[in-house]
Amino acid sequence: MPEQRPIDRAFFRQTQHGAVVFFPWGLTHRGYQLPDESTKRRAARAGSMLVSSTVAIGTFTAYALQPLFESDANGLTETLRVLAAPGAALLLVVFSYWLWVSRFVERLPESDLKVSREERLREAAEVASPRKVALIGVIVCGLGAFLIWLQPHAWWLGLLGIALGVGALFWSSLLKHAAARSSV
Repeated sequence: MPEQRPIDRAFFRQTQHGAVVFFPWGLTHRGYQLPDESTKRRAARAGSMLVSSTVAIGTFTAYALQPLFESDANGLTETLRVLAAPGAALLLVVFSYWLWVSRFVERLPESDLKVSREERLREAAEVASPRKVALIGVIVCGLGAFLIWLQPHAWWLGLLGIALGVGALFWSSLLKHAAARSSV
């Protein structure tokens, strides 16, 4: 199997016998054996579209939230109103992907291939250095605190940033332990 793109690591694995298995909802869920390379390309395109659409919606959400920072509006009603369109777009993307997956896998045989949590963590540690993930976590925590100091009415976004930073620090710890166990 040729070198995989990092995004494909979340959707595909190869069995001991060389068959390619597609995990449409990630490696922790059920996988389906693909019959040929053209089917794999279709599945890879769908996975890429799901991820890129989600990133685009995240960008759209940040743009939609900008007016809240420029005004004193900080109530739940204003926030929910702004998040309605990005939320609806995300629901549409996930529903469309679910429909596509339902039709795509209906004739594919299920695979009994399982990817262990330990293997997923080890691979993630190979892709993203635990030190870099920790550094990102510290930076995001700092930016969240800075935002709260700079724009007190956006405290909820600052706290979200701090929570994401703490999550990255926790993730880096898991990656560090997985990398240490694999090198033993």
